[in-house]
Formats: sequence, C-alpha cells, structure tokens
Amino acid sequence: MSLHPRVLRDLLEAEADVARERLGDRVTNISVGANNVEVHFIAHGVERRMRLTGADYDRRPLSLSFVDETGNPLPAEGWPPITTGGHHPVLGTPWTCLRGTLEYHLYAGHTAAADSWDASRADLRVPDVIEHVLQRCTA
Repeated sequence: MSLHPRVLRDLLEAEADVARERLGDRVTNISVGANNVEVHFIAHGVERRMRLTGADYDRRPLSLSFVDETGNPLPAEGWPPITTGGHHPVLGTPWTCLRGTLEYHLYAGHTAAADSWDASRADLRVPDVIEHVLQRCTA
C-alpha cells in the first residue's frame, strides 16, 4: 500500500532535512516535490541535478535520474561519466548500479534476499543514496 501523498511529501521533507544537515556545502540546493527530491551540486566544475523519484516510497526505493535545468531527464550521455551504467535492461532508462535505487533492486542480478529493498530500507535512506551518488560524481 502506498503512502498518502501528504505523508509521502512529509517523509521526503524529513529525509531532505537530514541530507541538508549531513551534506552541508557539498550540495547547492535540495528541494522536495510531491514525490521526489532534487539535489543540485557541482562536480568537476559542472552543475549537476540529481532527482530521486517515487510515488511508492518507501514501499519501493526511489528511482535515480539526472535532469536538465527545466527538469527533463537527461539521456545516458548527459549523466556524469562515473555514474552511468548505460540503459537498464528492464526499464530501458539510464541507470547506475547503486544499492538503494529502484533500478538496482529491479536488476535481475540483485534478487538475492540480502539485496532486497526490504532487507535494506531501514538502514539505507535518501541521505545515504544522495551521499553515495555525490561520492561517485566527485571522485
């Protein structure tokens, strides 16, 4: 069962607050929409915008994408080089192999119980996913 939209937004706001506190000046902005968190940051002199989206969070993990300044998803070629895994074999969208994202948990190679979203969702929250993406992008 999905969360009520207001409860989902409140949950995402709380997670964004933790991310803002934890990440400080490593991000330039974190905003929350109805079912997403958008993070702006600078990596190697280039402004990036990461979006984590999911109407079914936290029953299912959030989907990771990179977007342009108007909010449109970028093609794989527009993703930071270290993050793209090409196109997801199930979804057909750009993706990165990162535990805690929808794309990771839908990948056939990550179906073991230890890799399930249910096994990790209590300890792997939005700030953790953002931090992992930032680490990859700024390495």
